[in-house]
Order: sequence, then C-alpha cells, then structure tokens
Amino acid sequence: MDGMVVVAARLGLREMASALAEGPARSNMNDLHRETLKVGGTLPERILPVSVLKKGHNNANITPLHTAAINPNVKILERLRTVEPNINIPDTNNWYTIHYAAACEGPEPLKFLVKYGAAPSCLTKQHETPLHAAARAGRNENIKILLEALAKLETTDGDTPTISPGKSMINARTRGGDTALCLAVKNQRLDAVNALLAHKTVLVDHPTSTTQNKMTPLMLACSLGNLPIAECLITHGAVIMARDHKKRTALSYAVINGQEHCAAMLLAKGADFLKGDSSGNTPAHYASAYGWLECLQLLAGVDPSCLKQENHWKLTPLSIAYLKGHYGIVRWLLEEKSDFVDINGKDMEGVTLLSSLLRYADEDCQSDLADQIKFLMSRGADCSIVDGMGNTIMHVFAGLSIRIRQPGDSSQAGMTEKDYRTCFEEIMQHGGDVEAKNQSGESPLYIALQSANLLLFKWMLQYVRDIRKTLTSQWSPDFNLLHALLELPMKVWSNAGFRRGQSAPTQLLYDVSSIINDILLKHCNGEVDSWLREPDLEGLQPVIQAARSYSTTISPYTCQASRVKIFCDYVTNLLMWACQLCPDCLTMASVPQRTPNGFSVPQDSTTLVYLALNVHLESGSLQLLKQTIQLAIEKKKLRELLELRGPDGYGLVISALRTNPEAVRLILRITKEHGCTEGVHNAVLVHGPAPEHGERKLLNKSLAMLMVEMKKFELINELQLSQKDWAHCDADGDNLWHYAARTQDLRAIELFRFIESKGVPIKPNNQDSTPLHEAVQTCDCSANSVLEPIEWLAANYPQVTRDTFGRTPLHYAFASRSQLIESSLADGLRDPIAVVSILSRTMNKQQLDWADCNGNTVLHLAAFKNANICAVTLLRKGASVNVRNKDGNSPLAVAVLNGRQAVALTLIQADSNVTEQVFFPKTTPPDIDLWKWKGAKEEKSEAKVSTIPAQIIANGGDWEAMVYVLMDALGTNLTSLVQMIDASLKECHFNLANQLTKSLQVRLLGKKLSTSDYNLVLTFAEHCRGELVENGVEHAVLHRLYAVGGEVMNDGVSLPLEAAVRHGKWALYKHFKARAGKAWTSLRPSLPTMGPLRNAVLYLSEVKDTFAESVVRELASLPHFRFAALLIAS
Repeated sequence: MDGMVVVAARLGLREMASALAEGPARSNMNDLHRETLKVGGTLPERILPVSVLKKGHNNANITPLHTAAINPNVKILERLRTVEPNINIPDTNNWYTIHYAAACEGPEPLKFLVKYGAAPSCLTKQHETPLHAAARAGRNENIKILLEALAKLETTDGDTPTISPGKSMINARTRGGDTALCLAVKNQRLDAVNALLAHKTVLVDHPTSTTQNKMTPLMLACSLGNLPIAECLITHGAVIMARDHKKRTALSYAVINGQEHCAAMLLAKGADFLKGDSSGNTPAHYASAYGWLECLQLLAGVDPSCLKQENHWKLTPLSIAYLKGHYGIVRWLLEEKSDFVDINGKDMEGVTLLSSLLRYADEDCQSDLADQIKFLMSRGADCSIVDGMGNTIMHVFAGLSIRIRQPGDSSQAGMTEKDYRTCFEEIMQHGGDVEAKNQSGESPLYIALQSANLLLFKWMLQYVRDIRKTLTSQWSPDFNLLHALLELPMKVWSNAGFRRGQSAPTQLLYDVSSIINDILLKHCNGEVDSWLREPDLEGLQPVIQAARSYSTTISPYTCQASRVKIFCDYVTNLLMWACQLCPDCLTMASVPQRTPNGFSVPQDSTTLVYLALNVHLESGSLQLLKQTIQLAIEKKKLRELLELRGPDGYGLVISALRTNPEAVRLILRITKEHGCTEGVHNAVLVHGPAPEHGERKLLNKSLAMLMVEMKKFELINELQLSQKDWAHCDADGDNLWHYAARTQDLRAIELFRFIESKGVPIKPNNQDSTPLHEAVQTCDCSANSVLEPIEWLAANYPQVTRDTFGRTPLHYAFASRSQLIESSLADGLRDPIAVVSILSRTMNKQQLDWADCNGNTVLHLAAFKNANICAVTLLRKGASVNVRNKDGNSPLAVAVLNGRQAVALTLIQADSNVTEQVFFPKTTPPDIDLWKWKGAKEEKSEAKVSTIPAQIIANGGDWEAMVYVLMDALGTNLTSLVQMIDASLKECHFNLANQLTKSLQVRLLGKKLSTSDYNLVLTFAEHCRGELVENGVEHAVLHRLYAVGGEVMNDGVSLPLEAAVRHGKWALYKHFKARAGKAWTSLRPSLPTMGPLRNAVLYLSEVKDTFAESVVRELASLPHFRFAALLIAS
C-alpha cells in the first residue's frame, strides 16, 4: 500500500491519497507532501526549494507540487510557486503538474496552471493529455477548461480550427488506444461524457485503436450496461449500427455481456440483429455461446428467424449452445422454439449436433454421454445422416476409445458396459447402420475393430445382415480380418485410454477367442487357413504381424505381475491356436513389402521363432519361444524351424546369442534331446554386419567363439561338438585359445583347462600372434587388471615368440595393438610392472633387446610410457640402452623427446650415451595431392634433428635440474656443454646459460674455444628479447661468450649484427657497433644478397621506426655498402 499514493492522486482521490500518505506511505513522503494534500493544511512559514522538489519514494517520484495540484485550495499551489517558479514538472511517468490538476475535484489549480503557461497538450509516457486525466476522473469543469485551451491552440484567426476533428488533440488516443470520450465512458462518468459531447470538436463515434478492435464509445457503454450513457451518446448522434474491427455492433457487445436492458433499448431504436459479424455470428449466436437465455428470448421475441441463422461454419445458435454446454438454452430452443430450430442441422463439414457431441467427447464427459445421446434422440436426432466424408453417427461412435468402468472403480471417468451398450442400441434404433460405408469404403464394423473396440464389434456383428458375406469380403486392401483380430489384444493393452485408473485392461476388452471360435470358424472356416497365409501391405502374415506387435508391447509400470502373466498366456495361446490350425505359420517367413502401386520393396524377412526370442512382457520366461519349439516338435517341423534365417541373415542360435543368451541354453538342450545338433551347436557366423557402403567382413566365428567373446562361459558346457569343431579357426586364424585369452576374466583359467581338455592346439594365428600376445595386448595393465590369464599362459607355455610385427608379448604390455599400429605411443602413460615382472621371468637378455618392425625394444616402449619401474627392472635384467629404433633414437633420446623425466634420469644413470642426437618424428604427407605451380622451387623436407643435451634444456621447467646430472655425466665433454649453452640461449634461459658458460670457462682454463659448429654469439643475438642492462644476466652471458672466444665480427662479416638489425634489436646493434670498434668501417655483407643494410631496409618496410631510418643511413655510408645504397635509392 505504500506505493498507492500516486495512484489515488492520478484519479483525483485527494482524501484517499492523504490517508495513504499519513499511513502506509508515511516514510516515503515528507511533511510538505502531507500538508499539501489537506484542504486546510498549514504550510510552514519558511519552505526550502529542496522540500518543494522532494520526490516521493516508491510513488513515481511525485513532489509536493503534484500533490498540491489535486488540492482544490489553489493558495497552496500559489505559495509553492513563490519558492519554485517552475511548477509544471514531470514525475517518473511524465505526468506533469497539469495532469494532476486536471484530476482535481476543483477547477482552480488547473486555471492557475493554464494562466501561468502550463501546456494543455503535454503528454505522459502513455501519450495521455490532461484531458484524458480529467475524463477518467470525471471532472466536467476541468474538461471544459481543457477543451477551451486545446481549441485555442488549434485555432489561429477567427473561430475556425485549422486542424480537422479526426486529428485534433481533443480526439487523440492514448497508447492504450482510448480517446478522452472512451475513457469517460469506460469509467462511467456521465457528466464528463456530457461535457465532452457539448464541444463541437468531440467525435461521438471516434473508436478505440485497432488493438482494442476499434470499439466506439456506444459499444463500450453497451458492454458495460450503462444505459444513461448509451442513450446520451445516441442523442448526440452515435450510430447504432456502427461496426468494430470484427464487424460487431453495439448490440453484439450488449448481448455478449448479458446487458439485456441495453439490448432492448437498441432493438427499440431499430438495431439490425440479423446481420452477422466477420465470422457470420449474429447476436443470437453470442447469446447462445455465452449462455444468456434472457437475451436470446428477447431477440427471438422480436424475430424468431434469428434462431435459424447460420454462421460461416454453418452453426446455428442451437449447435453453439449445445457445444458450449448451455443445456438450459438447448432445452428452451427444442421445447419452446422447435419450429425454428433443426436438431439435425449440419455445419460446413456436414456434421450434425449429435455427431459433434461424439467427436468432442473426452474421458471426463463420457459418464454423461448416454444421457446426452438419449436427450438428443428424444428430440428427433437422426443417426442415418452422413457428413461431408460420408460418415454416419455410428461411424463416429465406432471410433471412440471408451474406457469401460469396472465395478468398484471409484473413478467417474468413462462409462459402464451397460451405458456403453445403451448408447449403441439408441443409435441403432434411430437410424444407425453397422454396414454403411463412408467415402473411404469403411464401415462402422471395420472402424470399431481397427479402433480396438472389441465389445462394440461383438454387438455390431449381431446386426450384420449376411455375416458370411460381410466377413469373407475384402476387409481392407492392406490387410485381412485375421490381421486385425490377432493384433487387437496388443492394441488394447497399449492404449492408455482403456486403462486409466487401472493397472491393466481387463481380458473382456481384448479376448477375441469368442469371435474366432463362435463366428469366424463357424461362418468362414474355409477362408481362415488362406487368411493365415496372406501377407499384409508390409509383407507380414497375421501370426507374424501379431507376434511382432506382441514382442514390442511394454507393460504399464503400475501393472501387477499376475495381470501381465494372464495377458502373456492369452496371447501365446492365441498364436499357438493359429499355428495349430495352420502349422506352416511356425516356419512361415515374411515377404517383401508391397507399395500401394503394386511394387515390392526388398527387406529383411522375419519369422515367428525369431520374434519370440525377445518379448519384453515375458521378462525372460521365453514362454512364446518354448511353446513355438514344442509345437514344432509335435508337428515334425523342428529341423525346418532351426534352419530358418533371421532378419539379419544369421541362424537361430546365433541370433538368440545376440539378443537373448538365455534362449541359447533352451535351444541347445532341445536340439541335444532330439538329435538336431548339426548346424546348431557347430553354427558359424560367416560374415559380420554389412556396412553402409562396402562388403561384409569375413569372420568365420564359431558359436563357441561367440560365447567366449560375450563371456557366456556357462553355455560352453551345453555344446556338443566334434574334435574338429572345437579346433575351429576363424578368418584371422584365431582359435578358442585366442578368444579365451582376450576375455580378461577370472574364470578364464577354468576355461583354459576346459579348452585344453578338448584337445584344442595352442598355436599362433595368421599374424603369428599367440594367445599370450592376445592376453597381454587386451590387458590395460591398470590396478584392477586381471593378470591370472597372463600368468597361467606364461607358466604353461613359456616359449617366447614374435608376431608378424616382430613384437613379443612383452611389447604389448606397454601399448595395445591399435596404439602401435597408429604410432600413438606417446599418448597416455603406463607402468605395467606387474605384467613385465611376469613375462620377463622367461626372457633372456637377447630376447629383451628384440626390436619390432619400428625398431623399438621394450626399453624404448618403457621410455615412451614413462614406465620408470619397468625400465629399472629391464635394465637390471640386462636390457641394452644403446639400441636405436628406425628413427635413429635410443631409449634415452625417446624419453627426452617425449618429456619422460623419470625414465630419462634412470637411463642417464645407466650410462646411456648423453651426447647422441635426437630425431624428431617425420611428418606424414597429406593424402591428397595439392596443386603446385610447376615453376615453384621444390623444397625437400629435412628431418628435424637435435641433441639430447639441447632437448633436455628445451623441455624447460623441472628439466633444468637434469642439466646438472647431465653435466656430471658429460665430464670434460666440451661439445655437449656447447650444445647445452646453445639450447639454453635458444630457450632464453639466460640464468642457466650464465652457469653453463661459467663452467665452460673453468674447463677451458683461460683458453679460447676452438672452431665449433655453434656460433653462440649469433644464437644470443637471434633470441635475446630484453634490453642489454649493464648488470643484467644477458649482459653477463654475452661477455662470457666473448671470454671463451666468441666475437661480433670475423673477417669483416658480422652475422650477430645482421640478426640484431633484422629483428630491430637496437640495443644490441649499438653494443655490437661499440664492440667492433675500429673494425666497424670494414663491415661488409655476409653474402652478396644478404647483409645488415638489407635487413635494416626489410625491417623498415615492416615497422615504421625512426631509429631504423638512421641505421639505414649509417650503414649506407660505410664503404662496402655504398653501391647497395645507390641501388636502393634508385
């Protein structure tokens, strides 16, 4: 309530605003706010300007000036003007003081403001003028003042206005679309309406904006039921039949809002109520839609023909009243005005009232459906009338999903079976026909069965005239009668509409047995067998189609297991009945799908037994599969059943293993029991699944191999195989040993012994990989790895062999076959000491040094994986540290190159050669040939080469500590020390370079370094990034390089100077110039096409640098550069 002061003030409710300011909003206002709201308020003798402009918190920042404006005592406003001359100021919403004065109960504050120049045309943020505020508050005196003021603004010479009334501020609309007259009408201010209409410029029919449907003031008055205002507007010329944006009249709005007295007044003045709006709806339609019986009676009393009128959808007032649930109006129309209404009238789609009732009936109103149907029937509703699609009432009724309420069901939704039957009988008695066909050729009998309304279908069969002719005629172009009957139980079970409030539908709703036994077999016995063989449009016979639907049906989560069991028993018995009648259904396969134009679409075929492998509702009981196989045995079709191929082209037992392994045990036992093991126990998966593009991969995996691969070890004992079948090899040459070795399972030891007992030889596959190779390469060597299979194989078959890639099982301890093939050894770390300790027991020094096809020994692989503990173990067993792989790298080089610090330290301590080169991996050329210009220079890519010391320094970070270990290992080796200095300079490790150059000085004993492949001063010049500070480390390093023999110039050539100039390092340039001394004038380029002057020009072309310009001039003045300077100038 503390923010409502401004609301009351804008409505001119001064006393309410004062009470709010004294009460809930007291803390938001100052004393001046409160005093200015009182008629007899006492203002203080001294008022500060800041108090006059004090903003009211949470009230649109209104000031005492605004509150004074709604006080009829104008002396308060006059007094405030003496303190603050600018009194017409806005609040947060741009409500000026004159807006508040317009809402004042007295005219004096408004007159005062207009007198002192307050504009009557100023707008709020909602585009409201003071006139709008006065009209809303109903201040007729203020309205007159503002009308006069606005008229003066729009008049120049004489009394003739210069602006048309439609564009006048007097008739202006707010952002909400209202004129001042509309606001006066909406707020039911009769005096304000009279005051506005007394002015000649005010337009009596000026409507609201389009967003408010362009309603005239008369429409607003009639919708509010304000008869005096409506009559006043009509007196001043308001058009009674004016229409809004939707073509509605004032009478339409009066009826919509139930304003009977206004409607009567408009009718008395000649309002036309037979013309419809933009949708064709007349006032009679609106009276029926909104339930105003008195208004409808009023209209009918003037002209009853209004009850016959149709809107654009061909709906009469009767239809609308019924659809809206206004049954009092319906009853009155049917009983009192029956001569003017047609209960069988149709809408634009040919739908009658009864048909509409059925179409829009949902579960909540199904309980009242029987009573409503009886009511309409008693009033003459005809059930034989068809709609635009040829559907009768029975067609519509047959398609409804009615939930049958069972005894004891507390839910009120749906209806009882008795009420359902009553509805059906009522329709039949009033013209219903179960065999009438619509334009699609569908009868109510057909629709009932397709909608899974089994009860209704049974009742309809009693009214079929020639039941044999009806049932034996083509049921549908896409399927036959048995397709629909056998699938119906699954439709009912899956339809939530049949089981709302229940865990599952009752058997009464899906039991088709009585129809099959009592009707189908009685009247169509000769056709049933052919129907069971006939495929539908998808190529599925009735049994297969029903089995497919059954296999995919799921149970409601609230359903009791006993109810699911009853349903599964019923469906299984139903399918077995069909197979008993036609045994070919047991082995029947689906056929290619037919298109509507008669063409066949190739597709994978399916059979009953394959669908029975995985039924969700059976929860693993394999009920359908067991009964299918049992019936096949009885009908002597077991062998034929076992030879069937599934949708994926696999045999029965292999498909069962892939979808439901428990079914495999059942099949294996039954085949053993009946002597049908051949082709089942020794089944072979020849090819894998077909890729999207390409040929199927040859596999040749036996059933035993698949069982081991899926770790279904318990099924192995069920197999009955010959010695040859046990020793079967797949397309890769793997036998059961290889598959068992890959399982990484604790049960593998028992499996090994079983395989051994079957006489399966242990031998390498096509890639010379032994089971031990496979066991190791499939082990991830983590803490949770299963090592028992590896240990058993290594102990029982200790011979160390190499596969096609030259790898021993120990190689695969460090990386899988895929990592080795893809050359991704550097990815991930691994220290498989447990596997290494097992395998290395049976390996000698020579075998440990065996290299694979890439030249890597197991010590190389340990270096790749930073397997330090393994490296220590291998070194202790005599593994060589000097073997190089095909890249030319030793194990130490591999460790340094890949940043494996721990292994590198171990290898250095094992006397590895620390001065060897490091060869970086070669980049793989792109697979595609990029276009090149024939004249382009062919560049040969050279392998990047470094050294171990240089690479250690390049690694940086924690590797810097390795430098001192390296220095200790190097001893007096000056070459490696120079390499390390060069590397530290390249990496900008100047503190390290300082220490290394100091060590170099000590080892040289004051002598100069002999000619070397490394120009250390040049390296310094190329990589120095900072300034050359006198006491800085860079300065110290450079002078140590001078001390060991490094120089700026040699024979007039200065490569360090050229590098410094090329990179704009002017501090180095100055230093090198000073260092050169007198030899500076003899400076010359290193090559005719190179040199410092060229580099300075290149740098200047890239960077605008004034010092670079002076360097160019300085170098150009030297003797050896004058000719070049002339060329540059030209």
